[in-house]
Amino acid sequence: MKKNKYCYGWNIYTNYGYGWEVEATYDKKETTYAQVKKDAQEYRIAGARVRISNTRWLNN
Repeated sequence: MKKNKYCYGWNIYTNYGYGWEVEATYDKKETTYAQVKKDAQEYRIAGARVRISNTRWLNN
């Protein structure tokens, strides 16, 4: 059985005023988008600007 070349998921980027950094990465197989949004809200409460983006990485 051939496995997929890539894994797909989301990154949460935060910006506390010093530029954007990846704060967390989630695998779509293990996490719902609703959970990612909930976690992103926590960073907003902590004072960060937040972005969520799709990402993929090689499946080793």
